[in-house]
Amino acid sequence: MYIGNFYRLVSFPSELINEIESTCHVVVFPGMLSAEIRNRRAGPSKASMTRVHSIVSDATYKLRRLPVRAKCFLISAAVLSFYLYGCLFLSLSKNHLTEESYLQTEKCPACFGHSICMDLKDGLIKMKGWSRLRFLDFVNLKNVHIGHHEGLEKTVVLKKLAHNREWENIDDKICTDANRPLGCDVARVLDKMKVTNAIQREGLQPSHLKDLSYMFACPTYNLIDRIYRYYKEKVYPERREMMFRDKLQIYATAWVNPEPLILQTFPKSEGWPFPEYFGACGRFIVVSNEGEPLNNFYNAPFHKRADLAYQIMKIAERLTNHGNPYGLYWTDLSYENLVVDEAGRVSVIDVENVVVVDRLAIQKVKPGGYDDLLESKFDDCGGKNCLVFSTEDLCSHKESDHNYFAACRNLLSKYANEGDLGMPDGLLHDMPNYARDDFDLEYLLNECVHPTVAEGRMKAKEKIINALDMLRNVQDSKDIAKGDRI
Repeated sequence: MYIGNFYRLVSFPSELINEIESTCHVVVFPGMLSAEIRNRRAGPSKASMTRVHSIVSDATYKLRRLPVRAKCFLISAAVLSFYLYGCLFLSLSKNHLTEESYLQTEKCPACFGHSICMDLKDGLIKMKGWSRLRFLDFVNLKNVHIGHHEGLEKTVVLKKLAHNREWENIDDKICTDANRPLGCDVARVLDKMKVTNAIQREGLQPSHLKDLSYMFACPTYNLIDRIYRYYKEKVYPERREMMFRDKLQIYATAWVNPEPLILQTFPKSEGWPFPEYFGACGRFIVVSNEGEPLNNFYNAPFHKRADLAYQIMKIAERLTNHGNPYGLYWTDLSYENLVVDEAGRVSVIDVENVVVVDRLAIQKVKPGGYDDLLESKFDDCGGKNCLVFSTEDLCSHKESDHNYFAACRNLLSKYANEGDLGMPDGLLHDMPNYARDDFDLEYLLNECVHPTVAEGRMKAKEKIINALDMLRNVQDSKDIAKGDRI
């Protein structure tokens, strides 16, 4: 066993070095010793030398009296410490985003794409904070990292959109379906799967995507055409037509996590309340950093929470709006799905579980009751947050009140119970009397969760939005004019 850098950093007396060599069977080369020991010369006073000699002698004596195992343990601990410091230094100094093996670009087209690979390989995007420490990846189960894009001068978020084990399972399924041994080259055999053979023969059909994820609970040709139109990850971006490889990549993305397709197909630039999609490289996507989690504002002043609640209801309205050919419905909604930026704007950052409904297709097919409002049903769920819904019902109605129900049920009302996280009674907890009495807000939220009359949720949501719009500008009951009631 050889110990080098450790002795260069710490100066030990020769007696101590001899003791270490004889006890732990290690060889200490002269080059490992400090310059002070190798080139001792007369200089310090006799008294100083005596004091130093006394200290060294005491240390040597104490070390000699330690058991052999204790001596070896101390030395091993020192070596391990320097090894860990070395790993830390390498993690902080190396940009892993330039490595194809880290990005897993060799897996494509079983990946999300390649449109931002050049920026990553050129070192324009670097991880920040704890994300720079690769050895902490084992606790970052969601594979979400914060970075900085030097070219755009923006903070960005890098997402792998699946646990490492989930990706391994996907690879295993590809190999198995293609009749190849586990551990096969998925990039070469993806087109050997039964469904991908069909895609090559027929083109990408709704039947190929059906039920791969919530986004494709009820896929249509209109939705596929829209995906093609907005898709940024084409092999040849300058060409209008989609290559077979592009279709394979869309299929793989829909299978693993459709979030990149949602962000591209319903872009922030057109007013959708999602992060901006900058691109993909291998099994990572890069999106804009839209702020801090909503739960950080749980104890904010009431007028601030009223403003956030107002925005949440307007997002529900935007996703539901019957004026748009598509309805997007939340099936999973919690504090961690929403973030707030420095300007106080709310965005939806987790869209993996969004159902996309093609209203034009529904109107064309005209299933039974398609023109009736679909009203979501309340379930107490044992006092916990939950959403009860039917994708079949959502996919067969032009309009539903589901998003308003989700916002009131899981975020805003007293039924929004995140007690395990120390956040009971919803975002609008501890409601001041003027909000409860003058605006009837508590009653309206209850109506939004489980209405007492037909279409009561749609009636209540309009009043809730109006009330929150006024309450977000009220910091004290004195600010309320006597006539400002609903």
